[in-house]
Amino acid sequence: MKIVVTVKVVPEEIKIDKETGRVVRENVKSIFNPLDLLAAEEGRKLKEEFGGELIAVSMAPLKENELLSTLFKYGFDRVILLTDRAFAGSDTIATAFVLSSAIKKLIPDYDLILQGDYSLDGATGQLGGEMAALLDIPFVSQASSVKMDKSLQIERSREESIEGYTLKLPALVSVRRGINNGITVNLFSLMDGRKKSVEIYTNKELKLPEERIGKSGSKTEVINVIQVELPSSAELIKDNGAKHLMDFLEKAGVI
Repeated sequence: MKIVVTVKVVPEEIKIDKETGRVVRENVKSIFNPLDLLAAEEGRKLKEEFGGELIAVSMAPLKENELLSTLFKYGFDRVILLTDRAFAGSDTIATAFVLSSAIKKLIPDYDLILQGDYSLDGATGQLGGEMAALLDIPFVSQASSVKMDKSLQIERSREESIEGYTLKLPALVSVRRGINNGITVNLFSLMDGRKKSVEIYTNKELKLPEERIGKSGSKTEVINVIQVELPSSAELIKDNGAKHLMDFLEKAGVI
């Protein structure tokens, strides 16, 4: 199997610039989107069971090359960085186009694409569906279990039930929090990874039309972001909770 995991680089701490309304990325440590690492663990388990390749694909600034190189220690056979100033400002639609086009060009015989259900910095949950539509392959989101038999078996846990899906490959699946405990470093992969390097591709190699990438290819624009500051004070009620609640609601004019 050839298993592709899309890995997003996100800021470790989400801070909002009050003047611009944008997420602050300068001088903030970069980390891998945690849900993408959960997807990577599912991919690693499938590779361990069925053999094949585990390939990471990330669209990020060139400076994240060093961080991406650490993915080899988790068992990735290839790590691909898509980086170009022309990609800057891409919304999920433009990002999906870059990622799906790169996968078709660089890994045309892929079997499965895995990713986290959403990213910490954007949290839109839109990328998977958009990529699957562009690639014209089946897609299931919020997977709580990923297994292979003769076909791909996906479970999605709901509040009172479990949904089951059977997919033909190639397919794309996004995973939810709790699907596993996270990926761990493998000693052999750590040693082997020192011999490998990140593959870097710009739009010079991908040859994507400028009107479909970056700001030009984006159909949406973030006008402003407001950081909600929650009150830090709290009152602990040990006795007569119902009466205190009624009094509070009356003072607030709710009842």
